[in-house]
Amino acid sequence: MEKMMNTATQGHTFTKKIGQTVYVVRYHFNEDAKETMQEKINRMLVTEASRQII
Repeated sequence: MEKMMNTATQGHTFTKKIGQTVYVVRYHFNEDAKETMQEKINRMLVTEASRQII
């Protein structure tokens, strides 16, 4: 497994270098969202975990 390192954040993008590859990730948030970012992450984790149980 490659080590993740060299993370830089700038505006609504961040870069992540994994091995010799650099990934640029752009993101946005809905300012009118009804749930917080923590609630969203929790919901996504629960959804993903329920997919693993078959």
